[in-house]
Amino acid sequence: MTFETKRFSDCSLNDLFFDSLKKDYQGFEEWFDAKSKGGAIAHVYMDEGSIQAFLYVKDHECETVGDLPASPRMKIGTLKVCEDSGRRRIAEGAIGIALWRWQRSELDEIYVTVFPKYDATIRLLETFGFVYKGKKGDESVYFKSKRELDYTDPKKSFPYLDPNFTTGRYIPIDDEYHDKMFQYSDLKNTQQLRGDFPVSNGITKNYIATPSSKLDYAPGDIVFIYRKYNGPESKWHKSVVTSYCTITKVTPIKISGKPLSGLDQFIETVGNKTVFTKEQLREKYRRYNVYVIEMVYNGYFGAGKNITCGKLTNNNLFGGAHPYMVKLIREDVFKILEMGGKGERDIIVHKP
Repeated sequence: MTFETKRFSDCSLNDLFFDSLKKDYQGFEEWFDAKSKGGAIAHVYMDEGSIQAFLYVKDHECETVGDLPASPRMKIGTLKVCEDSGRRRIAEGAIGIALWRWQRSELDEIYVTVFPKYDATIRLLETFGFVYKGKKGDESVYFKSKRELDYTDPKKSFPYLDPNFTTGRYIPIDDEYHDKMFQYSDLKNTQQLRGDFPVSNGITKNYIATPSSKLDYAPGDIVFIYRKYNGPESKWHKSVVTSYCTITKVTPIKISGKPLSGLDQFIETVGNKTVFTKEQLREKYRRYNVYVIEMVYNGYFGAGKNITCGKLTNNNLFGGAHPYMVKLIREDVFKILEMGGKGERDIIVHKP
């Protein structure tokens, strides 16, 4: 399951999901009906016929709101997720969709209003770089600007990369796990395996690395997600880089056969940000060196724009070494991003 683009008119106001919105906002039903008649669309997460999340983004708003003067900006008009959906990380996915859409726009600013009682939503907004900008009636205004991105944490600057990064890396992931973990990283003419996993919905991911030797990755590194093809055809054309992320944390669990963390602590560290079951995690802990790499899913190239193993090799960006051993300089990172169709404005707002 994933978010779908649906017309307002295809969503039933009788769904229990909308009851709290009707209660919080006087005139909500009339507003919803007007949007339906106007052909408005939203990003909707469905589960067994019931709405679990609803995101409506207005592409252009120009009004004085809170402490913000009137100026063209994007508005998250409606953001609601079922209270029992937190463990599935649907709200984080909704924020990601809104910010990717903002990234593609020409607007510098985005904002949302939220009642103070929704403290979990406010904490999530702050995690992704929204800052408080006063009140609109009983609601608080939260705002983010491309001109004032906070690069102290890759989540706060999401979806943009820190312009001061120095190093790029590869993360190799078997095709089966890649497709479950990175649901927006589509391939052309390739059957992909999907699944209903919390890690699929969320923007933060945990990769379980099992290198044969010490892993020299660090927070702030830009990592390219390399989908390892395991079928009968040539990996030269079928193994591809699909996505790019920023490492936020590297936790060594077991090095040279020596545990640095207990099994229970390892499983707790991984949480719901992986595709692996507890049994699979236990097996990895028993057999391999283990690192947990937490990262932010900054972006993806899209079907037809992914970069093959052959193309990377021919451009001296891969070589014969294991992906864990490849270290990319800044110019290499920009070259790969450009090969995937990403221009400077897509990835970095203020390049030094």
